[in-house]
Order: sequence, then C-alpha cells, then structure tokens
Amino acid sequence: MKYLVAYYSRTGNNRFVAEKLAADLQADLVEIKPRVNVFLLNIFGLTLGIKKIAKNIQDYNAVILCGPIWMGQLVAPLREFIKKNQKIIKRLYFVTCCGGGEAEKDSQFGYEGVFKKAANILGSAFAGGTALSTSWLLSDQKEATPENVMEIKLNEHNFQGRIREAYTQFVHTLA
Repeated sequence: MKYLVAYYSRTGNNRFVAEKLAADLQADLVEIKPRVNVFLLNIFGLTLGIKKIAKNIQDYNAVILCGPIWMGQLVAPLREFIKKNQKIIKRLYFVTCCGGGEAEKDSQFGYEGVFKKAANILGSAFAGGTALSTSWLLSDQKEATPENVMEIKLNEHNFQGRIREAYTQFVHTLA
C-alpha cells in the first residue's frame, strides 16, 4: 500500500505525528500550507486557499491527513485540502493530535463532529478518524485545562503511554 501523509500543524504536534507516521509506514510526506496563515481566519473557517503540494495524490492508495481541531472545527487548511482533492483521493484517514479526550469527543468542541464533516465531503473515500489527545500526557497532578493541554509539545521523550498505544493501534490497522 502506498501512503501519502499530508499535514497541517500550527504548534508542531501534528507535524510530529505526521513525520512519525511517514517514517513508520515508509510513506511520502507533504505539508499543507495556507496561502495566508491567519489563525483567526482558520478558526472561523475562512481561507484564502492552500498552496499546491509537490505530490500527485492520484499516485497513492490512501492519504493520511494529520491536523488539529480547533474549537470543534475542521480547520480551513484541512477542509480546503479535502475539498480540492475529494475527487482524486481514493481513501482518507484523518488523524488529529488534539486537546480533547474521550469525554469531549461528541461535544460541540469534540473531534467526532469534525470526522463527520470530513466524511460528508469525501463520502465513501473517508476511511475513518483517529484522535491522539495530548491531555493523556498530563500528570495526575495537572488539571486538563486548555492552558495546560496547549503547553504540551510532543517529542520522542513524552510520546508514551496511552497516546503511544493509540498511535500504534492506528498504524497496525494500516499494516
């Protein structure tokens, strides 16, 4: 199976996951770059488009899309990538490194609603979504406040425990 890992990352956490996936799956890696990277525009779903990527998506059996979820929204660069390529993507897996966990997944700000939005655009090409929550890395002494969760920066040292297990399970489903 030939995979393309395409990612958008503002803080570096989704880039870390994307690079790890590309290495573990021997996949090609591309960054999704907005023409103008304005944080507030992305949150409210506004965009001025994305830059052309240097890979031909038709050459891949599947795309693994890595990117954040902000306030329960399919952020503009990811949505633009999906819409722009919806007719040529054969299968798409959505992996997000986000702050919300299982308890919030179906809430207004949860990741399940974002996966549904991606599925609505892609139809049968949408293969599913996987969330890797940085809140799983908080110690028992730290509350999962937005501030504490946003401070976490993934690296080889802290990529362990539940987040590593969820990542490994996802990779095994593809192998």
